[in-house]
Amino acid sequence: MRYSNVAAVIFIVAILTPIASAGIWQENFDKGLPDGWNEVKGEWKIVKGAYAETSGAEYAKTMFGDEDWTDYTLEVDLTLVKNVNVNAAGVLIRADTDGDNGMRFWIRTDQHKCQFSRWRENQWDHIKTPLPVEPEVGETYRLKIVAEGQNYQCFVDDELLFDGKDDMKFRDSGRIGFITHTANVHFDNLSIDGEDIPAFAVEPNGKLTTRWGQLKAVAQIQ
Repeated sequence: MRYSNVAAVIFIVAILTPIASAGIWQENFDKGLPDGWNEVKGEWKIVKGAYAETSGAEYAKTMFGDEDWTDYTLEVDLTLVKNVNVNAAGVLIRADTDGDNGMRFWIRTDQHKCQFSRWRENQWDHIKTPLPVEPEVGETYRLKIVAEGQNYQCFVDDELLFDGKDDMKFRDSGRIGFITHTANVHFDNLSIDGEDIPAFAVEPNGKLTTRWGQLKAVAQIQ
């Protein structure tokens, strides 16, 4: 019986996986927000086919994924759509449930720079600042961060800005998230690539997110 159940899970996954290559999770938010996101702080909603923070709150966060995810690459388009104040926004990786601890990579227009930091109990501990970017309100930037062991690479628009280790070995696994600070931001065209990542993209209506969660639960029971 155990083997038949496992075979059934494999068969169902095989049916669901044609829309994306193995180990890549993709989302463009064109038809809504899939299941699996939890908004920690701020006002998050779908605006013009993007996932937006609209309140301008301090350290607004929304989180997604599994705390067991280890090595992976995250990419996302980010647009600072309105001048609010600091206009800081970016991503968290290898974060805990509510994004209180993780690795933070973001841009900000108040000082026209980019920063890569440890995010400890919602406080920053910079690994590298400033990084050579001069972001502007109204422009779209492609942020990319690669985590392999304790080595991190940070890119903006395919330009490598940082390549180095976290000697403190602060985090080795965790969720992804979007984080903003006194900004109005749109996030779009999210991609997460890694061996721990579910091997299919999320449909905008959330169906595959729900099904993957169910399949994961079945696999753990076996």
